[in-house]
Amino acid sequence: MDAHLKEKLLRIAINEAEKATQEGNSPFGAVLADLDGNVVDVAHSTANTDIDPTAHAEINLIKKVTKKINSKDLSDYCLISNAQSCSMCFSAAIRAKIKNFIYGCAENHTLIPKIDVFELSKYCEEKIDIDTGILKKECQEQIERARKMTKNNLFNQNI
Repeated sequence: MDAHLKEKLLRIAINEAEKATQEGNSPFGAVLADLDGNVVDVAHSTANTDIDPTAHAEINLIKKVTKKINSKDLSDYCLISNAQSCSMCFSAAIRAKIKNFIYGCAENHTLIPKIDVFELSKYCEEKIDIDTGILKKECQEQIERARKMTKNNLFNQNI
């Protein structure tokens, strides 16, 4: 994918993250696209509204798409998110055979446990392609704004 297409897809993830924030959830959004950049579906974090600590954007997206296409094999797709996936989401994506990832910002100091996608990818059987820094500043600012807006420190508790 070229840089323009990556930015276009990341803007969709940013818009999904904004929906999450407006609903009272952590500011994370995700997009699944085929390798030509055609969007299959989108999702955002609903952990607070669903009262479900696993309802991260990527998990919600994987569940939606696998039902939509009636397959657990997402190897022909790319996952795009405004921030790097936590270990739970990245592991779920790997289990769904996703090998291509695009992240807006990769520095996420709120990861629990504190292990990033780069470290996790070292343990994968297949080569994982991780592209980061697309619209990085915009993504970081979005997350920081949400962190400041969130009352009762819910952001840090419910990533």
